[in-house]
Amino acid sequence: MKNLPSPCVSICKLNKSTGFCEGCFRTENEIALWPSMNNDERLSLLPILRERQGLKRRVNRRNIKKINKN
Repeated sequence: MKNLPSPCVSICKLNKSTGFCEGCFRTENEIALWPSMNNDERLSLLPILRERQGLKRRVNRRNIKKINKN
C-alpha cells in the first residue's frame, strides 16, 4: 500500500490555546512524527483530526449565535 499523504492543507499556524494546527488540526508532535508513521498509525490519527475539526466548527457556530443575539 502506498503511504497516506499528509493531511496538511498549507495553513500552518498553531493555535496557542488548543495546540492544534489551524489547517490540519494536528499537534506539533503529530506533525513532526507523520513522516515516520506507518499507514496504520496514520489511519488511526485521521478520525481524531476529524473530531478536532468538528469541535472547532461547533464552537464557532456557538460563538456566532452569541454574537447574533447581541
